[in-house]
Amino acid sequence: MRDSTPREWLCAWAGRYQGYDEAEYGDLIEKHKLLSAEDFRRIGKWKDDATTENQWKPNVASVAYLIWERATEELPKCPDESGVAVFLEDWSSREYRDVFKNGSRKKRFGLSRATTLLHFISGGRYPIFDSRVKTALARLLGRPKLPDTVRSYLDSYIPLFKELADHCETNDFRMLDKALFSYGAWTSVHSQTDPLPSVADCLLFQPGKRDSCRGVPEVTGARIAVRGRRPDLPQ
Repeated sequence: MRDSTPREWLCAWAGRYQGYDEAEYGDLIEKHKLLSAEDFRRIGKWKDDATTENQWKPNVASVAYLIWERATEELPKCPDESGVAVFLEDWSSREYRDVFKNGSRKKRFGLSRATTLLHFISGGRYPIFDSRVKTALARLLGRPKLPDTVRSYLDSYIPLFKELADHCETNDFRMLDKALFSYGAWTSVHSQTDPLPSVADCLLFQPGKRDSCRGVPEVTGARIAVRGRRPDLPQ
């Protein structure tokens, strides 16, 4: 048993990723400057895990079909840094109504989907902000989950995400996305006292120590020690 390095944590948890279609993700990111209406539809299907045509229609739980279809009409472009907050407030607050046999329900597009939209149109420069990454960060930092607000995303999550990438010695933001997704997904169904499976519980930052992604050992570690530095938004 020994403390893990940030790099070991990153490699181990990114390797455990079992989430969304990575081939589809890569194709959409590659063409982010030339996204068509159909591409925005693909982003919606990717995010809401609508893998069949029967799932991609109005009134399907957890599928914001009507707002994603609005994106296919508007074809949004990546805003300038000064316009990111307005973009996220606009899209996250958009509402739609699902109608079921037992009545209708008004829903919001939400910040998770809005940051996903921003993530793709920015070519991956802005990270996705969902319940899993909030859970991961809360456990790593030993603090309550970040609020589900645009200001929390811009003022807290992005700076912490950038600092975590620095400590993990990576410029691969997608790899860090996947590590946080996996760690948060595991943490959300296990208690704080449960042992972690073959990987660090939390990070112990050790400046200057570099590790490859090969041969990551079974490790446990100490709680993460983020100093609270706030880097600029992605350029």
